[in-house]
Amino acid sequence: MNALSKAGGYLAKFVFTRYFTPGKFLNLVRIFIEYKTRKEVLRAYPYCLVVDPCNSCMLACPLCPTGQGTKGRTKAMMSFDDYKRILDELKNHLYEIYLFNWGESLLNKDIFRMVDYAHGSGIRTRLSSNLNYFEDGFAEKLVASGLDHLIVSLDGTNQHSYKKYRRKGSFEKVIDAVNQIVAEKKRRKSKTPILTWQFLVMKHNEKEVPAVHHMARELEFDIVRITPIRTDTAQEIFQTDEEKMENSKQWLPEDEKLSRFDYGKKKKVITNANCKYLWSMPSINPDGSLSPCCGVYPEKYDFGNVLESGFAAIWNNKKYVAARRVVSGKKPDMATVCVNCVKNGFI
Repeated sequence: MNALSKAGGYLAKFVFTRYFTPGKFLNLVRIFIEYKTRKEVLRAYPYCLVVDPCNSCMLACPLCPTGQGTKGRTKAMMSFDDYKRILDELKNHLYEIYLFNWGESLLNKDIFRMVDYAHGSGIRTRLSSNLNYFEDGFAEKLVASGLDHLIVSLDGTNQHSYKKYRRKGSFEKVIDAVNQIVAEKKRRKSKTPILTWQFLVMKHNEKEVPAVHHMARELEFDIVRITPIRTDTAQEIFQTDEEKMENSKQWLPEDEKLSRFDYGKKKKVITNANCKYLWSMPSINPDGSLSPCCGVYPEKYDFGNVLESGFAAIWNNKKYVAARRVVSGKKPDMATVCVNCVKNGFI
């Protein structure tokens, strides 16, 4: 992407959008300056927020801690009232919100209300789902909520391939749900939600990539995202690339071009310029606990709880300051989970 097209993309995302306000844009500029100068105590607030409405799921995906049944994070379902409290503190700064992380968000009975509240507050909304739980009326509620972007996790072009990773999942259910959403968009003459087919490339499905593009046109997806499989998402920040590859070798595609790893095991170039989350995008779990990024699974590494103290009290607390220091290449006053990313390379 050249500089001109990149600049155009930023303008479309942050200026020429219904989500623009002068206050949000000023905050965004502050984020940019404070990140570039590696400020540790920030005046700016996040422009993007991850809020996980539910960290349970009906599937058993083998590289997901939820699917594995991994201990270490309290199972919870965020209430709408708690969600509203969180959003009300931050909504004047936010351009977008990601309503997903460790679970299946559609299991939360208030998810469409949550989307609608963010949409009405002038915040771009994104949702990711495996679409295996899709009750009658969900398509109507989904489109009516004002959801901007729906990412559909679909890692196969048939049930045989799909179920190898999305264990307990139904390919047919996903396709039926997609058809319902497309039909409802047409009925309402709505361009949203933008539908993205996210296809995780693995050893057993790498030959299906050409077929995905053909099927996506037939199903009327707007975007196809061919994504290299990650490794165990609860462990990846604690492991080197070599350890990740060894522990997940049964899933890695044979074609290195379709992988995120260098199979030659060349040494990764680790810099301190890889992490922007500490300056712009925190993750809030269903019980209100705040993780420095969406890749931190064990709750013992969280930085606080926004439902107990409010967001502002955490954003510049000792853990956040220490994390920003270590990512900036400075000696921190205390250890945080972010030391692992600095040591092993950023996810």
